[in-house]
Amino acid sequence: MQVLLTIAQMLVRICGVLLLILGLLIWAEGMTNLIGIHMLLGVILVISLIVLGVIALLRKGPPGMAVGLIILALIVGWFGVAQTTILPGPNHWIVQIVHLLLGLTAVGMAEMLGGVLRRASLAPAT
Repeated sequence: MQVLLTIAQMLVRICGVLLLILGLLIWAEGMTNLIGIHMLLGVILVISLIVLGVIALLRKGPPGMAVGLIILALIVGWFGVAQTTILPGPNHWIVQIVHLLLGLTAVGMAEMLGGVLRRASLAPAT
């Protein structure tokens, strides 16, 4: 289970950084040819977030945090796919900012949960 936790956490970190870079290139530079790669990495991120949440539930981690991460992962996935249809036009930048903030929140929450699980595995059994 520890190996799966490490893999999920590393995927969240790597995908999070790559998604941020690609998202900024798509948004600021208009490199729309990168959208497919961005979406694929987004799917990998969402799956990794869900796996991390399930691991936390199985290891008796904080259940609220674990369920919250799973729900947030599903919201991020839905919002990423649906964002082109939400508020089209000159105010679409608002949707893009919300998409960015949701993604950053999910990655940050995954880091917090991963840290809790790692500390719990290092703590001496009582």
